[in-house]
Amino acid sequence: MTAAPVATAPPAVAGRGLARSISAPQYFALAFGSVVGVAWIVILGDIVGKAGPGGAALALAIGGVAILLVAFCYAEMAARLPAAGGEMVYAHELGGAPAAYATGWTMALIYTAACAFEAISVGQLFGLLFPGIEGPVLYRLLGADVHLGGVLCGAGCALALAVLNAAGTRGTARAQAWVTCVRIALMLAFLGVAIAWADPANLRPLVPGATAPAQVAAFLSVLGTAPFWFAGFNVTATASEEAGTSMRSAGRAIVVAVVGAAIFYITLVFAITALVPRGVLTGLALPAAQAFEIALGGPGVARLVMITAVLGNLTAWNALLMAGSRVFFALGRARLSPPGFARINGRGTPIAGVLLVTAATLVALPLGRGFVLPIVNLTSACFGVVYVVTCVALLRLRRDGSRAAFTAPGGTPLVVTAAIASLAIAAVALVQPWFASAGAVPPEWLTLGGWLLLATLLWLAGRRSFAAVTDAERRRLLHGDADRATSDGAISRRRPAPPARPDHAHR
Repeated sequence: MTAAPVATAPPAVAGRGLARSISAPQYFALAFGSVVGVAWIVILGDIVGKAGPGGAALALAIGGVAILLVAFCYAEMAARLPAAGGEMVYAHELGGAPAAYATGWTMALIYTAACAFEAISVGQLFGLLFPGIEGPVLYRLLGADVHLGGVLCGAGCALALAVLNAAGTRGTARAQAWVTCVRIALMLAFLGVAIAWADPANLRPLVPGATAPAQVAAFLSVLGTAPFWFAGFNVTATASEEAGTSMRSAGRAIVVAVVGAAIFYITLVFAITALVPRGVLTGLALPAAQAFEIALGGPGVARLVMITAVLGNLTAWNALLMAGSRVFFALGRARLSPPGFARINGRGTPIAGVLLVTAATLVALPLGRGFVLPIVNLTSACFGVVYVVTCVALLRLRRDGSRAAFTAPGGTPLVVTAAIASLAIAAVALVQPWFASAGAVPPEWLTLGGWLLLATLLWLAGRRSFAAVTDAERRRLLHGDADRATSDGAISRRRPAPPARPDHAHR
């Protein structure tokens, strides 16, 4: 049988690569900005009401440790394979083109849905910060009103972020870092005020419930939401090809971001709960902000908290847009989608990916707030799946004894534990909507099923062209600059590429 023709790199990327300009502090800003978004200002009262400050803080601490294990695996994988596709590249190491394709489209769903979440949320935040800006109600969908002003605010921010990203990675990363610095300063300021005005009596009881089983049940209900609080740190994996620093430093930045997020969340729980009695706190729409207004008798600090939330929304959105555009870029570069997806502009930005994610965000924006919870559950489940892919791929790459610039501590037991925790995250996020929907088919399942159907049809339509690229050539395209030697010795002994064969051999 004649060998399948070997494809060359798409013209759109030939002779031009992604800009290698992201520093270690900017990696921290990407990860922290994505993890600590707006959830804390909305959900705080709910988790404290269920499990009390002690139970909520313990659940967040345990969830943070579980995600930290996964973050260690991501940091090592980014050092081993610093390529724009992130988890998509890791999946190719496990199952060739089909695995890379499935993972790539799953990541595309995650980032486009998450950007839609941020676009919908920013309209609500602006409406609370500037009363009246949301404007008239256009219609009601999925149990929530859709306001004209909210849609326009979301669309305006989407276009502004698209322009920022199109201007180049260097400027985008710098903007992310500066805004994150401002956010951290504001967080420290209002946490300091909360601690100064705290009344320890408001913390009692630390864990509510008349019986021990009731206390445990309340704690577990919050523990199930903990992974959502830390989701998003893995956006750094898709930006690893653009590192302007050593992968050792980039890996440390990822880990520090997750630890910093955990410290902020736990401190926030105790500080805000101590401001006002719990019965008052749990009745507030935005407890993290309104508690200050009640405790201090004025709106000044509350508005500071709201401004911090808006900035958090924008940094999370920017990081997600960057990640989603790199996934579409990697799909095109690997010839697992139209090659035009891999187009890069003169500033080293994957401009086609930026436009695709922005367009999808604008299309989803009119769905309104009723679609927010399904997005949360859907992305949490998908994140759990790709976490498993990353951990299993790391176990496979470690077989040959090679060492990366950043190595996850704890050896194989840590990676296996991280994989098990990731499976649990995916299972809980997938099953929970079924119980919440009282037997009806959850919108999360419908959305995921529709996306998988679309991805399957696209695979069947394009599998002949996909199979025209050999496994070795697709591996080269996926890796981009990852196989080039780096000054910091990213991998001391790299695994050789497998012999060339058509990717259809995997099927």
